[in-house]
Amino acid sequence: GADDRLAAKHRETRNDLLAASDWTQANDSPLSNDKKIEWATYRTALRDLPSSSDWPDVTFPEEPS
Repeated sequence: GADDRLAAKHRETRNDLLAASDWTQANDSPLSNDKKIEWATYRTALRDLPSSSDWPDVTFPEEPS
């Protein structure tokens, strides 16, 4: 159904966003510790999306700047 398609699309988007932000958690990342924590929190929020009670009708977290 429509929810299944939306869920699949959201999972793909989420996986792309996680892959695109992998570098933020690397030991040699240029980010400050505070920024690394912001990104880690963002990445956790992305990973937790599918377990949200609203899934797949969710709002993606905002990427840290």
